[in-house]
Amino acid sequence: MIYMIDFKKISLLVCLMLFAYGSAQNFATKGNGIRNGVIGEAKGKSVFYFSELDGVVSAYSTTGKELWRYKPLSAAVMFKIIAEDVTGDKNDELLAASGDGNIYCWNYKGDLLWQFNPGYKVRFTEVAVVNNNEIQIFVGGNNYLLYELNSKGKLVSETKIDGSVRKIESGNFIHKNKEDLFVMTYGHDKFRWEFFGIIDSNSKEIIKSLSQKKSPLKEMSKVMLTDFKIADINKDGKDDILMFGDVSWKATYIALDANFNVIGKHIANKKDTQRYAHTQGEILKPFKDEVVMKSGSILYVLDLKGNPIHKAGVKYKNNTYSDMVFDAKRNTLFTIGDLGGGNGVYAYNLKNENWFNKNHDNIGRYKEVQDNVVKLYKDVLNFKMPSYQKKSNKPWMMISKHELPSEVKKLNGNDIVFIDNRGTWSENTNRDDLVAKIGKSALKKDKRKKYNLSREEIIERAKLYEAKNEPFVLWAGHGNDPFYTRIETLEAILEVAPKTCYGFIYAEMDDVKDPRVIHFVEEYIPRLAKAIRKHNKAKLYFRYKNMFWALTNNLSPWKNLFFSGEYSDILVPASEDTSSRTQDVNLAGRIGMHSGGYIDDFAMRLIDDNPTSWRPLSPGGQRSVSPYLRQGVLMAAYGGRFGVNFEGTFIEKPGLEVLYALMKSGVLPIVEKEDIRSINSWHLIKDVDAHLIHSVDNHHNLKQYKMDDDDAVFSVAQMHWAGASIPENDYSKIALGVDYRWTNYLPKMPHGMVPIAPFKTATKLQKNKVLYTVSNGKKGFLNNEFVSAKTYQDTFKNIIAKGKAKLPIVVKGASWSAIQIDKKHVRVILLDPGYLDPQEREATISFNGKKPIKGVDILSNEKIKISNAIKLSVPTGALRFVDFEY
Repeated sequence: MIYMIDFKKISLLVCLMLFAYGSAQNFATKGNGIRNGVIGEAKGKSVFYFSELDGVVSAYSTTGKELWRYKPLSAAVMFKIIAEDVTGDKNDELLAASGDGNIYCWNYKGDLLWQFNPGYKVRFTEVAVVNNNEIQIFVGGNNYLLYELNSKGKLVSETKIDGSVRKIESGNFIHKNKEDLFVMTYGHDKFRWEFFGIIDSNSKEIIKSLSQKKSPLKEMSKVMLTDFKIADINKDGKDDILMFGDVSWKATYIALDANFNVIGKHIANKKDTQRYAHTQGEILKPFKDEVVMKSGSILYVLDLKGNPIHKAGVKYKNNTYSDMVFDAKRNTLFTIGDLGGGNGVYAYNLKNENWFNKNHDNIGRYKEVQDNVVKLYKDVLNFKMPSYQKKSNKPWMMISKHELPSEVKKLNGNDIVFIDNRGTWSENTNRDDLVAKIGKSALKKDKRKKYNLSREEIIERAKLYEAKNEPFVLWAGHGNDPFYTRIETLEAILEVAPKTCYGFIYAEMDDVKDPRVIHFVEEYIPRLAKAIRKHNKAKLYFRYKNMFWALTNNLSPWKNLFFSGEYSDILVPASEDTSSRTQDVNLAGRIGMHSGGYIDDFAMRLIDDNPTSWRPLSPGGQRSVSPYLRQGVLMAAYGGRFGVNFEGTFIEKPGLEVLYALMKSGVLPIVEKEDIRSINSWHLIKDVDAHLIHSVDNHHNLKQYKMDDDDAVFSVAQMHWAGASIPENDYSKIALGVDYRWTNYLPKMPHGMVPIAPFKTATKLQKNKVLYTVSNGKKGFLNNEFVSAKTYQDTFKNIIAKGKAKLPIVVKGASWSAIQIDKKHVRVILLDPGYLDPQEREATISFNGKKPIKGVDILSNEKIKISNAIKLSVPTGALRFVDFEY
């Protein structure tokens, strides 16, 4: 007898069997960059709850079917989500703590049951549920209060605590049959807790606490904690505290019982150290008595005490993720959210003996970004500059030791000079002369540096570079010590290496009261300027983060340096915004300095530090070059000709070659300030509010909460507001379209770029009939007096809108710049503004006044039909270049 095989039926049967057994599989959500994931239970089945970076939450089956999706009214970082049955219907609700100041609760169907806000501005970061036959919900944030809510989200009590809440977890810590709270608060953004202990859930009294000075492990004072889990690992019937993080970039696991005895520990080998790797942990109980730790590209499997069992992955090479989740019902471990904005969910079947060695192919958003970056690179390599675009007589200046591949070298648009950053040549010269001038503060040194070179040795090194004709710069000072290399040594370097020394880097010397800083500005700068101009080659590169280039530079002695015009030819401002919430502000400040004529050049600063606003909660180690690429292009598109770059350790190929190809080909033109066509209103700083500046510059301090922090023109900018939504009265919100304080290198700029500059710029703007707004940083300036930001809000919006109406070109929906190429052509650069959550954007281009007659995408050669509102898609994680002809 011959039997016919019905393959369709067999395939359907297999699918049904897989569904019945709940086989987990890789899938991509329909949303954007995943930040957190938890497993809940709905109708007896496992369900995934996800949060996205900007606060959107969703529910999925473990096989990838979307169940529902919810977008809160205001964008903010969703710091924590948990799945708990708080209604008693035997289904897990989703509770979430948001930087927008709300605690949310949705049922498993996606209905918003309630939301809690105390009635004033706060940034919530933590939520936990206690169930001692009655539901208690505990939440906390940045305002030194522990709130207790009931199951319906109503306030029950408030308890004062010391510090900004880092962690709240519930568990049977003290009693086997009673849940209490583990609470940890920070005063410092990375280390040094204010409170670490167990709190009684009924009385809110402290049961046990642990002093930083008496911590059971010396490493605990150095660990940056990035993940926590609560479980009974010593099998005494009571819960223990599992902590994951890094010590000096080495992956770390520490487990404590409720008496704070160490019951588990693992610190990775030094050879596995990964720069800004982000560590996540999971416990595999009850399936196995094992702990899994994913740190950057390496996965560790440990026993409960921390002894190693398996290790997989190669540092800096394998994929990195935002979170890790264990589904106990299906014995499946998931890594979720590829770092850099991915929406992929990757499954490890723990029943497979070598599950930890599984390498997943990229899917979803991350794969889309990869493909778009590669396509962009190929398109740029085939680009030929149009006849109307002329080669600049200036080269790009990239401070990065780099050898271009042959395919980029062949491009003949504009030249690139690569300059080796030789790091620090810190000298051991006696400082008695400095002490005599400025006191004992001159003896302070940077603990990170060796100070092992004599002046003569440093000069000989410089001679060698000159002899080999190798361009170089030195890192010559820092806020920890402005005098790594002494002035006499710097002058000698410029004498012996006049052709190859391209200058000196200084970083984070923002303290205007530091006598060392004052001495540097008043004594070093005039001498350096004289020595530099003698050979007309070197520059002074200043790296400052936070709001330095927008506000702090208006204080003495900095304003005398940066705005006098005396040193405009040698100063190159750069920014290291790796622990800043205000990158957009700092960028607008540098553009204001450049376009306002106070400096001749400014620099991009591309570095793979974790792109962070609050380091423990901002995963680093992302593999895609996309955010750095787009950041560099935006700065270049507003006049940044220099780069102070770090090539990146995690970043996969083609990496920064894409940026250099854009530069070398001419696709990205060298921009003169007079050719920028996307600026037509400014924000000027008058009598700057020093207190506001210092509270922001004090960027490690989490204990600065004030009820009126939101009533400022530059508001909620201190470290304790990282991730918070921005109020309507804020510069970033009004002028640049930024919604929340996290990482905003790429503002959407719906009104064009609105540069920030000193009030002295008003004379020039008035002469050219350019509109501007004025503030001191905290308050707006209206009718010759300072008024609250909330009072100034309408005036601010009105002036910005009028400035927008004067722009020849306006773009909505993307980050952008418009550049005059010649008398008849303007190049519009469109960028996906999602620095950490890339996605395809629809950009709308409109024109005020004269319309162009032609438009073309210069890479694809697609002709653009001219209309009142041109709609163009901007590829995920990438950018487009469109030339319009008038």
